[in-house]
Amino acid sequence: MDIGIIGTGNMGTMLAETLVTSRAVPEERLFVTNRNVQKAERIRQAYTGVNVLPNVSQLAQRCALIFICVRPPQFPAILQTIQPFLHEDDTIVSITSPVTLEQLQSAVTCKTVRAVPSITNRSHTGASLITYGNGWSAKEREAFESWMGQFSTPQIVSEETIRASSDIVSCGPAFFGYLLEEMTSAAARKTELTEKQAERLAEDMIIGMGTLFSKRLYNLQTLQEKVKVPGGVTGIGLEVLKQTEGVFDELFTATHEKFAEDQRTLKEKFTDFRKT
Repeated sequence: MDIGIIGTGNMGTMLAETLVTSRAVPEERLFVTNRNVQKAERIRQAYTGVNVLPNVSQLAQRCALIFICVRPPQFPAILQTIQPFLHEDDTIVSITSPVTLEQLQSAVTCKTVRAVPSITNRSHTGASLITYGNGWSAKEREAFESWMGQFSTPQIVSEETIRASSDIVSCGPAFFGYLLEEMTSAAARKTELTEKQAERLAEDMIIGMGTLFSKRLYNLQTLQEKVKVPGGVTGIGLEVLKQTEGVFDELFTATHEKFAEDQRTLKEKFTDFRKT
C-alpha cells in the first residue's frame, strides 16, 4: 500500500522519518508533498527512495492512506481539493486535535481517523492517540493499530479527552524539555557544573526514569517515595517545587482556551467549505 504525507513541517517530517526508520513503510512506498516542494525534497535528501509529488491532488490519486500534517485552518481547502481523487476504501488521517472527526467526515467519502503522534515516536516509542471515524470494522481497527504499533503505543481516546491527552503525549515532551532546561541552567548558575555537564546528566536521568516506567518498576507516586528519605535533600527540594502547585492547572486552562478558539475558527471555515 502506498502511503502519503501532506505537509512536511516539523511533525510531517518527523512522521516521514519515523515511518521509514521503523520500517513501517518501505521508502519507495512513501509519498510526500508540501506547498513549498523544496521542503519536501529535504526528506528525499535523507531517504533517497522516498517519492516527492508536486501537489496534493497527485498524492491523493496515488495513495490509499494519507496523513494530513498541516495547520488546522488549511484542512478545509486541502480536503476539498483531494476529495475528487479519493476512493471509498482510502483512509484520511488527521494528526491534529482541533479538527473534529465530524468535520473530516463531512468533507470526504472515505474512512477517517485521528492519530496524534508524539515526537517520542521518532525513537519508535511513546504513545499515539487514536480516535476512529465511522465505518471502521473491528478487524480494520486491529490492523491499523497493529501497523501504528510498529513505532508507537496506540492509545484510544475520545473526542472529549483529545485535547488533554495531546497536552500530555504530544506537547508534553516540549513542556518537560523546558522544565529540564530550567533545571540545568540553574545548576550551572548555582554550582560548579557547566551547563553542558548538567544537560548530559539530565538526559541520562530522564532516559533512566523512562526505563523504570516502561518496566513498570515504579509509578509517579512510588518513584517519589523511593527517592525521598526522611530528613533528606530530596524532601527539601520537593517542598520548594510544591510552591508551583497549580501551574499545570493554568497550563491546561490555557491550552483548552486555544483549542476552543481554533475550533471556532474551523467551524466557520468548514461551514463556508460546505457552501461552496
